[in-house]
Amino acid sequence: MPSASTTSLRILASASPTRPSGRVGAIRASSAVSKGARAMRTALSLIIAALAVAQAHAAEREVRAPLLTPGETRALASELSGDGAKRTIEALSLHHRMRGSKGYAAAADLVLSRLRDQGLSDVEMIRLPADGKIFYGTQRSRPAWNARSAGLWEQSESRGRWSDAVRVASWADQPITLAQDSVSGAAEADLVDVGAGSDAADYAGKDVRGKLVLTASQPEAVARLAVTERGAAGIVSWAQNQRTAWWGEDQDLIRWGHLSTWADPTFAFMVSPAQARAWQQRMAAGKRIRLRAAVDARRSPGAYLIPTAVIPGEDRAHEIVLSCHLDHPSPGANDNASGCSGILQIARTLQRLIADGRLKRPKRTLRFIWPAEIEGTIALLNARPEFARRTLATIHLDMIGGNSELTKGRLMVEGSPPSLPSFVGDVGFAIGRWVDGQASAFADTGSADLPLLAPGGTRNALDAKIGGFSEGSDHQVWAEGSWRVPVLYVADWPDRYIHTQKDVPANIDSTKLKRAMFIAAGAAWVLANIDAESRELVQLLSAESQQRQAELTRRAISLSKAESANLWRWSGAYEVDVARSLGRFGVTRPEPRPEGRGTSADAAFMLCYQRRASPKGPMDGFGYSWFDDRLAKAGLPRPALLLRPPQWEGASFAYEALNLVDGVRTIQDIADDLSATVGAVPVAEVAEFLKTLERLGVIEPAKG
Repeated sequence: MPSASTTSLRILASASPTRPSGRVGAIRASSAVSKGARAMRTALSLIIAALAVAQAHAAEREVRAPLLTPGETRALASELSGDGAKRTIEALSLHHRMRGSKGYAAAADLVLSRLRDQGLSDVEMIRLPADGKIFYGTQRSRPAWNARSAGLWEQSESRGRWSDAVRVASWADQPITLAQDSVSGAAEADLVDVGAGSDAADYAGKDVRGKLVLTASQPEAVARLAVTERGAAGIVSWAQNQRTAWWGEDQDLIRWGHLSTWADPTFAFMVSPAQARAWQQRMAAGKRIRLRAAVDARRSPGAYLIPTAVIPGEDRAHEIVLSCHLDHPSPGANDNASGCSGILQIARTLQRLIADGRLKRPKRTLRFIWPAEIEGTIALLNARPEFARRTLATIHLDMIGGNSELTKGRLMVEGSPPSLPSFVGDVGFAIGRWVDGQASAFADTGSADLPLLAPGGTRNALDAKIGGFSEGSDHQVWAEGSWRVPVLYVADWPDRYIHTQKDVPANIDSTKLKRAMFIAAGAAWVLANIDAESRELVQLLSAESQQRQAELTRRAISLSKAESANLWRWSGAYEVDVARSLGRFGVTRPEPRPEGRGTSADAAFMLCYQRRASPKGPMDGFGYSWFDDRLAKAGLPRPALLLRPPQWEGASFAYEALNLVDGVRTIQDIADDLSATVGAVPVAEVAEFLKTLERLGVIEPAKG
């Protein structure tokens, strides 16, 4: 059957008049033209009608994301607003959101006010005391830190007197120029370049007493050597950002600086590499650089403020959590005002759609949480253990809106660590692939069923990275062996402006925001409504399993025969456990666990460990390492496993080794699993690390 457009073209062709000759021909031509015009109008009417029919058919076609109905897909796509989320980013980025600070409190109040306005239930500001003495599991609480004023000026000399000439840094103008945890102090002093400043050799032949030291390192790395031991008056740092392909390209970036909360009190200012190198060139030419610094800042007892609210489901005993971290320096637009605005927009969207009857009330409750990064989550799960008990899965958003043309970042959609097999990641991966495909189709052809564009955003492809696991945000706390909550992690990486004064709202693409929010909201909605009848879910799990098998096949090519056998042994057990993870949601798929775990000639490696009931949490928190603290107090050597870099992208050896302690796996089993997922590792290194954890009271030999 010919298409409507083909038929219309034929009508147009038959309506075209031939050109007659002579006077009679002219009369006939006039009549023919009149008839031709009528035919042309008829043809145009047919074309318009045909196009309308085609559009109607397109609208009727079932456009839907995996595991969502067409109605759910349309509802989420139409209500989620990338531009609305970007406006919230602009508001949050005005606040310098250091843990426990006035800026953080203002941001938390903004979130709480929006939640109330949006009509969510159980809106609460959780307040957990933080004074530097209280412990929440493995996290030592850090007191609130606030600055009232701070400035750094370069001085010039006239007639033997020094006076301020150029203001180099100002807390009022750019709070990021004052290193976090700086204390009050003042100095008028010469600047001395100590290079890295993190080794005693960097100070050879240099008198820094009473001076300000210029360092390429983070302030915390030089405070003991420069200030505590050698009497420097303060620190000026030009530490650069995380290393990526664009590292060092922008010499004007000013990096977020850190000092210890616990030791070597001092102040530090952060400057750009361009400023530091200008000083270095002048000092190399024999010029004297004199600065004046003034800081009014202090630490005091405070609290971790954590806004939270729910959309109640039919089942109030089980929750799907959407999480982000609310802290970070101003402007901190992508990191992480974007994730905070994202889950606030998701909360608004789902609440509105349910209230309007466009979505039914979910089977399970949806909870939204805004803690301080990592330390706030560790504190929350220890202080309010019911949160982890109720949570079936956590979806964490951290940096979700960077315009890739500016920040160079890709959106990552990742799942749980290999030590925690779960189908939860597969749900997010499937929706992520679909969104990525829609975005690519639109970028390539200008046409897609649902490209998820924001009016104020770009039309770029998404180029999402789907699958895998990486550490670096609160999702690793939920998934850690203390709580073992499956996770979905949505995040940008890299971002050339992360943790600098140029992480601004202008870098945010509201289209990317909308797509990231759709992935997270869609996954949350699916997980909140899964039931035992979902045949499509079973098919999806099979497809994602095949995807993993293909990746492992490519990896196995470069492995030895023994390593390859271990990889496939691990893979078989992993896929069975992914299927079994449905039981967490009340869906049972009984399948036997494959046999054939490894054995060892050394009986010592056949020992099984189990985790003690306390302390709960990862060994390294935020601003405090429980492991390093206890290791130093016990006088124990640092295990070699901590120095071994991962062979493949993903989790670290130490994180996964502790996660794999379950009272069933032997030391050899854990070493085998690490070799399959993180990288080849000697079993003796694993045994040494686990023995250290036993001595520190984290684990114990399994009973029975």
